[in-house]
Amino acid sequence: MAAYKPVIACNSGGPVETVKSGVTGYLCEPTPEDFSTAMARYIENPELANSMGTEARKHVVESFSVKTFGQKLNQYLVDVVSSPKED
Repeated sequence: MAAYKPVIACNSGGPVETVKSGVTGYLCEPTPEDFSTAMARYIENPELANSMGTEARKHVVESFSVKTFGQKLNQYLVDVVSSPKED
């Protein structure tokens, strides 16, 4: 995804949390039929593959970059320090 490439992944585990099916790639059942159907979509429509690859890169940069993680960590630390202390 970071390399401007759409993905085809199984719809379980980590990919479910990272791939936006139909936007940044395809989530499918772990069967040869589902994988080949998804691959055929890319082959038949290269523009779709390119646009999904662009969206995949955008999603990775916005959601998983060092900058994004740093901002989230910073906000978490601010929240922890600012929270009222329990007695």
